[in-house]
Amino acid sequence: MPESGNGGGGDRPARRLGPGPVLILSLLAVAAGYLAAGRIAGFGRAGPGVVHRFETMRTLAKITIPSDSGSRLAPRELAELAEGAIREVDGLMSPSGENSDVRRLNEAPAGEWVEVDPLTWKVVMEALRWHRLSGGAFDPTIGPLKRLFRFDRSEAAAWPDPAVLEEARSRVGADKLLFDREGFRLAWKREGMSLDLGALAKGFAVDRAAEVLRANGARNAIIDVGGELFLLGRKPGSPPSPWRTAIRHPRGGEGAALEELELSDRAVATSGDYESFFTYRGRRHQHIIDPASGLPLAEGVAGVTAIHPESCLAADALATTLSVLGPERGEEFIRAQAPGLFSRGVRVIMFSVGPGGGLSRREFSATPAGVFLADGARPAESGR
Repeated sequence: MPESGNGGGGDRPARRLGPGPVLILSLLAVAAGYLAAGRIAGFGRAGPGVVHRFETMRTLAKITIPSDSGSRLAPRELAELAEGAIREVDGLMSPSGENSDVRRLNEAPAGEWVEVDPLTWKVVMEALRWHRLSGGAFDPTIGPLKRLFRFDRSEAAAWPDPAVLEEARSRVGADKLLFDREGFRLAWKREGMSLDLGALAKGFAVDRAAEVLRANGARNAIIDVGGELFLLGRKPGSPPSPWRTAIRHPRGGEGAALEELELSDRAVATSGDYESFFTYRGRRHQHIIDPASGLPLAEGVAGVTAIHPESCLAADALATTLSVLGPERGEEFIRAQAPGLFSRGVRVIMFSVGPGGGLSRREFSATPAGVFLADGARPAESGR
């Protein structure tokens, strides 16, 4: 029985093992031996392990496998399996890939059903669930609006005409996406709609790579797709220690960090305006669209880092949602969702830009017992 996108959720397809915004607060892996990003795919050394670098999903991916990964497979073999899982997600969910489910849906006329892969179905259902949870702040159908702007770090010469903006807004709304649970089929209610899974696909690709590594016995690794991370296990040593990452300063120079994090078995995602933005009349506008206004976010929240114990996709969705909602409404959302989102140890670090351009920091977290705690707004420290 066909349903519309307002429902969200839905039965999840069977999971398959094996391979088949950009961001502001880029998380810089600073574990010993973690090689700097290059633009050429290949293998490097990380002590006796490997760092595999390759381009995918319009960004750079890095798979770090230490020699003591816990698997019988060689580090290079594990890295290749992780790459395969990431490329499978990219192939299914890129906006222009030859076999992309997203491309096929976006090119289909209104009312025409498009059967999609179970992996794509899972991500679309998660996108609709987050749309419902966030009251529409998270919307996977904002493609028509995003196409009106160029997020290339340049100074925009003009703003889209209000009539053009309003026409694009009429073609946005998850309630206009139909879905058929039994056949994993999707269709649009009206012409000109566009599915954009950019806020979830990289996080899901990270999750898939982590799933494949664990299925092959790996206990220790770092998966990084454009700054979306999964830190598996611990950094081998005597004794083993948590992996270390740094939250990059959104207004600092290359390599400037606001603070370091020590994490084990955690997914990390960020959203904001560091990499993908434009300026117009002196204001910075980031690539995330507010569905309520139809406009790119302008300053306010400089960036959100979400840390999740199980899912990079969930961290990705949470970071994007809080960027749209802003500090006050974002805190209300977190408090409302705390029993479900935070009882498993989710953390959120939010940086906001004040009137004078200074950064303030808020952190939201939970105790193991599920008691919600909030670290109130305070000035952010200068980047190191």
